[in-house]
Amino acid sequence: MAVRLFEGKKHAAAYLQYRVSPTELINTIMNYMEKKTLKHFNLAVDVGCGSGQGTVLLAPYFTKVVGTDISPAQLEMAPAKSNPPNVSYRQSPAEELPFASGEVDLVAAMTAAHWFDRQQFLQEADRVLRPGGCLALVSYTMDMELEYRDVSNRLNDICKEV
Repeated sequence: MAVRLFEGKKHAAAYLQYRVSPTELINTIMNYMEKKTLKHFNLAVDVGCGSGQGTVLLAPYFTKVVGTDISPAQLEMAPAKSNPPNVSYRQSPAEELPFASGEVDLVAAMTAAHWFDRQQFLQEADRVLRPGGCLALVSYTMDMELEYRDVSNRLNDICKEV
């Protein structure tokens, strides 16, 4: 099970106020996706979205963006910011995403994946991503190893390269 922190209202308000927005990283992810996949993107999911700083940055690129978080207090902070009309939020653990198989173009986790049960999260991301979809894990540090099927070494090599 994922680690459950950042759930109180006071902490969620401070998180909204002080968390750094990953604009440059979003641009890098989208440049990659535009080179490797379709030019039109329907659905992005920001897993562990907190108060939505990264979620809203995805809005210009997708028809629909959904931020998910396990914390109701974090999600209450998200709509406090002005959200584009194509952005919404849902309470959900990272390991149980409320989307159909093959429905998602981008699964992103911005400074959150280190809290997830990574094995279950990677299985869930694999399930919801469309063929050719993108998984983007943004972090301050890469002090975790990813393990998933027979691609574990490749996943870790990619993370170290980036």
